[in-house]
Amino acid sequence: MAKFIITEIEDKPEGKVARATIDNQRKLNTLNSSVIGELNETLTRLDNDKDIAILILTGAGNKSFIGGADISEMAGLTPDSARSFITNLHHACHKVRHFHAPVVARVNGLSLGAGMELAAACDIIIACKSAQFAMPEVRVGIPSVIDAALLPRILGFNLARDLVLTGRSLDATEAKQAGFVQRLVEDNALDDETDRVIEEILEGGRNAISIQKQLCNDWENNTLRDGIQLGIDAFSLAYESTEPRQMMEAFLNRPR
Repeated sequence: MAKFIITEIEDKPEGKVARATIDNQRKLNTLNSSVIGELNETLTRLDNDKDIAILILTGAGNKSFIGGADISEMAGLTPDSARSFITNLHHACHKVRHFHAPVVARVNGLSLGAGMELAAACDIIIACKSAQFAMPEVRVGIPSVIDAALLPRILGFNLARDLVLTGRSLDATEAKQAGFVQRLVEDNALDDETDRVIEEILEGGRNAISIQKQLCNDWENNTLRDGIQLGIDAFSLAYESTEPRQMMEAFLNRPR
């Protein structure tokens, strides 16, 4: 049975760095039911390993991050199988959004449809300048759905409408200017920038970052008043571990 997800784990003193690579290069790393199923299984397994401090999600090769969902499979769907297919794809996006540690999208080429949705579900997007982003579903007779719902929050409602109604592409520079991409680099610097982000995240407290990620999700789904109260709760929760004392003492006793 073919394997579509390559998983690598690197042990560092601060925690494990996991890398999950979608490898369906013959079809530009598109997502069919088999790839989606394996991705869901991989994300569940990695999420259960609480020693993982960061997850890098990328595509194999240098042409495509994820080229969307597999049109050859979608062409034969029925209303019932379509619901199942898209629900399973949403489960993957949800697992990324609610992963216990930061998830970084390393976008190395085309990021189309489901690929843009999975990237949107990540915490940080690093893209090379040759990357392209689009939501072209209407051009093959279907709407952009599930985690495309994140796009108005990230891009603003008008740009999100533009993209999902026209199917047009954003180049990497436009995506950076729109706030979708956080780190934009030359193609040959993608790995160096990914390593830089890894090191930046590993400088933070593991428990604090896990709480912070949950709080980021809470901010998206609650009113400002509720978000502030949830922040107070999160601050108190951090002190249930020894991490604040240990890290603050290290800071106060650092060489001067």
